[in-house]
Amino acid sequence: MEQEKKLQIFLIKKFIITLLVVSLVEYFVLWLINHFIMPVVLKEFFPDYDKTGVINASTVIVLIILAVAAFVVGLIEIILPQQIRYPITVLSQLLQQSGAKTIAPSGGEEMVSGLSGLQQILLFLIILGVFILVITPYVIGALRYARITIKEFDKMAEERVKARKEFERKRNLMLSDIAHDLRTPITTVAGYSKALADGMVNDDRKQEYLDAIMAKSARMNDLIGLLFDYVKLDSEGFSLSKSDIDICELVRECGAMQFSDVEKAGMEIEADITEKQLILSADKIQLSRVITNLITNAIRHNEKGDRIGLFVEQTEDSILIMVADTGRRITDDKAQHLFEPFVMGDESRNSRGGTGLGLSIAKKIIDMHGFKIKLVQRPDIVRYKKVEGYEKMFLITIPWVK
Repeated sequence: MEQEKKLQIFLIKKFIITLLVVSLVEYFVLWLINHFIMPVVLKEFFPDYDKTGVINASTVIVLIILAVAAFVVGLIEIILPQQIRYPITVLSQLLQQSGAKTIAPSGGEEMVSGLSGLQQILLFLIILGVFILVITPYVIGALRYARITIKEFDKMAEERVKARKEFERKRNLMLSDIAHDLRTPITTVAGYSKALADGMVNDDRKQEYLDAIMAKSARMNDLIGLLFDYVKLDSEGFSLSKSDIDICELVRECGAMQFSDVEKAGMEIEADITEKQLILSADKIQLSRVITNLITNAIRHNEKGDRIGLFVEQTEDSILIMVADTGRRITDDKAQHLFEPFVMGDESRNSRGGTGLGLSIAKKIIDMHGFKIKLVQRPDIVRYKKVEGYEKMFLITIPWVK
């Protein structure tokens, strides 16, 4: 959609530029015809006609239509037998009279009829040449605009092919990563289950094996749930269920729900959320999922002793939700693709328990609301006073009209 909008703007700009250029060229062409060609034509063919030659594009078009029509009718008149030629002859005379009146409204018929056959042919050719001269800027402008349009459409088609190939590559990578993420817990569950079934586990270790099976099963369930959410958000039938919510209260609730997890991880959480209500239209469940996911992400990918910050700030035209932490910055190559599925790599998924899908889901939900989300790290983070003591943050920007 965004690409099509850019194409529309580009084509409109090119059309306006082409129209302006054609108009300037056409003005010069008509000036040339009226000041040089028409005076010469009137002097040579109608020396007794005391009128300054003034012509415009519409006049030339009328003349050439009449001249072509008269030429065609004349050919028909020659081909038809003498007995049925009279109606065609009358039509030919009417066309000649109309052309004469177009050139000279008063006395035009007598002036044209007074010309010899050769002079009439020359006059027709001159009018044809003037017509070609008048329409040439339009033809060139139209051809050039058509060429620009075709070139832009070809470029757009090429970009779509590249995007499709990239999509296929990422999809194949996603399927590979899904298989990897599921294979490890499935293998563990299958191995532990077989060991228990075969009686190979001592009674004092059975609970350990059962706990491992439960943990791996929960891991698979979480992954499948995330995959379901990811696909659901992309489906045509899914839509947000919006209602008026207090965004400050929502962020406080998300922070409170995650507080115990933050403490268990050996981290601290700092919150600075305004007490006043900021009401906006949003899907409370989906937006809550985004905030919770960002806090969980901060817990999972940082070390014991790090701090997590949760802030809501109101500016003149927006509401800013900031989830910050003091952990290590994300490398630039990963930061560029951070919101794509499975970009965190095997090390992250295996050692931290992440899937690489959480941020993709968060980005989809934010985009569906018409909001924006981005990663901000040092040194850019110092531009935001509330989080200047942190290393990085996820910033959600919500348009706000007071």
